[in-house]
Amino acid sequence: MAGRRRLAAAAAAALLCAGAASAVSQKPLRSNGVARGTEIGTLVLLRHGESIWNIAEDERFTGWTDVPLTRRGEFEATAAGKTLQGRNIEIETVHTSLLQRAGRTMELALASCAHEDVRVKRSWRLNERHYGALQGLNKAQAALDIGEAIVHEWRRSWEVPPPLMGETHPLWDSIYGHPMYDGLDVSVEKLPRGESVAQCAARLEPYWFSHIVPSVRSGRTTMVVAHANSLRALMRIMFRRQVTDAQIRTVKIPTGVPLIYRLEERPVLEEDLTAPSPEDPIEGLSETPDYDLVPRPPPPGFEGLTGEMLWPLEECPTIWHDWKLQSAIDSITEAAIQAAAEDEAIQMAIEQANRRR
Repeated sequence: MAGRRRLAAAAAAALLCAGAASAVSQKPLRSNGVARGTEIGTLVLLRHGESIWNIAEDERFTGWTDVPLTRRGEFEATAAGKTLQGRNIEIETVHTSLLQRAGRTMELALASCAHEDVRVKRSWRLNERHYGALQGLNKAQAALDIGEAIVHEWRRSWEVPPPLMGETHPLWDSIYGHPMYDGLDVSVEKLPRGESVAQCAARLEPYWFSHIVPSVRSGRTTMVVAHANSLRALMRIMFRRQVTDAQIRTVKIPTGVPLIYRLEERPVLEEDLTAPSPEDPIEGLSETPDYDLVPRPPPPGFEGLTGEMLWPLEECPTIWHDWKLQSAIDSITEAAIQAAAEDEAIQMAIEQANRRR
């Protein structure tokens, strides 16, 4: 009798162990065998739509110069909002820069995907990287005049700054005399006169931790509308343990295409801090927090989008680019330009007829 009880107890214990093992095995694991963290929300990064200094025929160093969107850029921003709406993403908090090309993109995108109580916050810390004395120059002409190699280094390097802007620069007053820079958390005298991407990351990092991270960690669906280099810097801050300076150099962020991340929060483990790396991924940034925000695989409904990944594959962000959407934008833009030209021709004909009366 006692023997049968012992066998029954052993069998029950075995079943319990098997059930526990099954439950554990159902948890998705990281490559090092540690269970994933807690999913906390969605973060969308959106580069502004095409500006008048982004067009291929006359592409210029823009930086802090406050230029508007083109007509195509406005369609890109609207399409970005509709892309998010089509995937049932409602933006609850949005952060953007002080520059009008980002602000206008935000307005047009939110028209389709804003939550009813969306919160909007603007900061100079999300401004584009300051291109210093290069601002306003045609990029192709600058490469011919100054040298292709040095201009490429100024554009793509992480740590090399451009020549600083001086008070005699033709764009000086339009930047440092603009009322948008009154009443900031720093004086106008302390605003940058030119920046490397690393310096851009250093002035952006405090805003990431004080404003964007609390929003994401609270579970609010959050969007950041900014610029090519400030978003590259932000990616470097976000994924500092997964992405190196060299990898960030190669990232090209398209205008008006939302980059969608489902994030989870994981504690930083001792082996994470001591793991060998070919390049220190934390160099130039502040002390690492005790958690990581790591992207998860795309949810159902995103299978139709193509993208490219940084490395390592499991841990780094995906850049989603809907090429069908881009083709649609091209055709819509051409049709809109043609319609605008026809409207202008009709208006001119009406005015000429009135003058003949």
